[in-house]
Amino acid sequence: MDKKQAWIAMVEERSHHYLNLGDGGFDENMKVRLLECNYEEQSITYGFETQKWQINEKGGIHGGAIAGMFDTAFGVVANFTAGPNEATTTDMNISFLRGVEMGMDVGLKVYIVKAGRSLIRLRAELFDRANGKLLASASGSWMPL
Repeated sequence: MDKKQAWIAMVEERSHHYLNLGDGGFDENMKVRLLECNYEEQSITYGFETQKWQINEKGGIHGGAIAGMFDTAFGVVANFTAGPNEATTTDMNISFLRGVEMGMDVGLKVYIVKAGRSLIRLRAELFDRANGKLLASASGSWMPL
């Protein structure tokens, strides 16, 4: 198995592991699924299903639920990027560009910017899978434990 195939296999295995812990926790309730991974651009794309519990008083998806989408995807990527260790969030910044509506099928593409020994830098874009429009973007840092 070459380096690319090993990376893709690791992304698939670790994504499945972290998103299906069977603990009923937050990440599991986000109903996230791996859509694709791109070794050349060091990106992993996850799909999120909008859900009734995520709505705000106007019927759109709550900003905190959108932040949770980013944190879930970032956390999975940071944890497998950290190797045998797990990683913890040190900072995360989000820019909300458009509203996310109930019923939207959204994609969240995470890019590994820098995979250092003491800090992992990631950035991501949330988009509407139906039309490709950018909904939000985020960046952050994770510290391997």
